[in-house]
Amino acid sequence: LSKLYSEAESAGGATGGLATIGSSLQSQLASAFSSLDESDQYDAVLTGLCAKILDSSKQGDEVSVALQDPIELLQEMNGRRVKASGRSLMSLIDATVTTQDAKLMSLVLLLSIRNGGVSQYGNFQAEIVPLPTRSDSKVICPDGKTKTRQERLNDLPDVPTDDRGKEITSALAAAAVIGFCGTVNVLHIDEISGFTNLVWFSLVTVGLLDNFYDLVKLGLKTFARDKIKDVPDELPMSIGSGKVSGTVVKGFNRLLQVDTERECECEAAAFFAAYALGLPCFSFRPNALEAAVLVAESDGKDNELDPLLTNNGIMKMLVWLMAPVAMESLKHPQLVQSDPREADGFLSRLEKSDLIDKDNLWWLYEGPNERADMLKWAYTEADLMIRRNKGLVTEISQRLTGGAATVGDCVAAVEDW
Repeated sequence: LSKLYSEAESAGGATGGLATIGSSLQSQLASAFSSLDESDQYDAVLTGLCAKILDSSKQGDEVSVALQDPIELLQEMNGRRVKASGRSLMSLIDATVTTQDAKLMSLVLLLSIRNGGVSQYGNFQAEIVPLPTRSDSKVICPDGKTKTRQERLNDLPDVPTDDRGKEITSALAAAAVIGFCGTVNVLHIDEISGFTNLVWFSLVTVGLLDNFYDLVKLGLKTFARDKIKDVPDELPMSIGSGKVSGTVVKGFNRLLQVDTERECECEAAAFFAAYALGLPCFSFRPNALEAAVLVAESDGKDNELDPLLTNNGIMKMLVWLMAPVAMESLKHPQLVQSDPREADGFLSRLEKSDLIDKDNLWWLYEGPNERADMLKWAYTEADLMIRRNKGLVTEISQRLTGGAATVGDCVAAVEDW
């Protein structure tokens, strides 16, 4: 701190013709600074250094170099047992995020934990039940019952499916057909207008009946009970069940729906899972590539990352990737913002990576069902974590919905700064 202050004084003294005014300002600054206690002085400098980084146009390695001063300052604070405020740690975390360097983020969080300002990072790892390696191994389930691995897997819900490619294609095809029929009518092409009108009418009729047949049945039973006694549950070809036009409706839902609150809920779940499990990857939209890179980096030497190429480490990564899926599934029957295929893609990337020793990928040698069991287990653990901490996730989501929240703001919500 004294070194930085001396540098500031030296820089301020080289102002040339404005020496008198500069001297007066320095005197006022020194007086105001000296009136603060030690912790406030450190906080002011730490926050200022981080604000300078955030306001600059530096990127990548340049930011990493610029962060050395704030990091050394925090190390000095730890040595002098000066606790940093939540505001200064928020600034430091936000500045570190701009480097997109998991190793540097891990170092900053480790120093923040030693400082005493951060206490919840990685503090929820004990909530995750690891997947036993043997099918007859017993685990204590969240309901307090003891079951074997296979018994619990048999009781777990399946991972939600995602057919967004098929759904969007079906919606675009239906829109193209209806658009073509409408164009024929507008241009008065009488040679084929009869056919296109029939196609258009058929599509609309089937779509309405397939999705609103329950309302039709209710209306018939209410207003035409005497004339129509038996109303079939479904029409021919399963029309009325929602299966015929369901894919098209879901596709239009993906194309047309804009739900900021839903998006922020998924982002909040992803952030909370990463922070709670001690993963220095605060991506609001977790993806297979980022997850695979983090695992590969953790397998290296001379870094502050916990090894992730283990049974528990891979399970934590899968829970992080499944957290948005679990959050969206709690409230909605269809996944729009989250993608359950990212978790499976993460395992595929590890299997194809040249940086990973295939001997460490144990699921390759445990039978064809091991991979599906890992995904199923991870989805359930993510669901339980989100349910248990729904209040915190909601708080983070509300901050994100405001549109101005940073990673530091989200950390503040978890740490209750």
